Amino acid sequence: MTAADNESLRRDIRKAFIRRILTYIAVIIILVIVVSVVFRQFHIYSNARLALREAKNVKMSLEMINLEYYAAGISIYDDTAEGNLKKGAKAYVEKIQGNIDGLIRLTGYDSAKRLITGLEYETNEYIVRFTRHNEEETWTVSLIKELLKY
Repeated sequence: MTAADNESLRRDIRKAFIRRILTYIAVIIILVIVVSVVFRQFHIYSNARLALREAKNVKMSLEMINLEYYAAGISIYDDTAEGNLKKGAKAYVEKIQGNIDGLIRLTGYDSAKRLITGLEYETNEYIVRFTRHNEEETWTVSLIKELLKY
C-alpha cells in the first residue's frame, strides 16, 4: 500500500465518521422534535378533558339548581342577566362546586320543558359548548389560542 492510498483511506474513514456523527445528530434532533410535539398534544388533550369534566359538573349543578328554582316557581334563565343566569345561580353553583375558574353562559333554555339546551363554559384556554337538539346532546371543546396582538 502506498502513502497516497493510505492517505485516501484515512480521508474516507474521516468522511464516513463525520457522516455517521451527522446522521446521529439528525436522528436525535428529529426525536426531540417528535417527543416535544407528542408531549404538547398530550398536554392539550388532557387539559381539554379536564375542562370538559368541569363543564359537565357545572351543567349538572345547574340542573340541580333548575329543579330547586322550578319548585320555587321561578326560572333559572334570565336573558337580561350576565350569562343569562338568574341572579344567585352562579353563586349557588360555586357553593356546590367550589371556586369556578371559568365563565358560565346559558345559550339556550327550553322554558316549556325546563331544560338547558345550550351552555358555554369558558376558561383561560378552552371553551366548552353544550347543545341539546331533540334528545341528542353534543359537547364540543375548543382551544383558545391568541393569534394576533396589536
